[in-house]
Amino acid sequence: MKFGINEYWKPTPKNIRKGADAVVSACTFAGGMTTLNGHPIVGTIIFVAGFLAKILSNFFSETPDNEVK
Repeated sequence: MKFGINEYWKPTPKNIRKGADAVVSACTFAGGMTTLNGHPIVGTIIFVAGFLAKILSNFFSETPDNEVK
């Protein structure tokens, strides 16, 4: 597995993608509930954290099996 700015446009590994989607869905739920309970700043911070987790997950890519190490 590789991590870097040049890996953004390459396919993301399935386990990383699933984990990032889980973090985004949890942050969406938690941020929404926090905002509805009267803490809009904390809710916004939670939303931003989920958004950044999804963006950062795109910087991972799989190492091809035929690549010489």
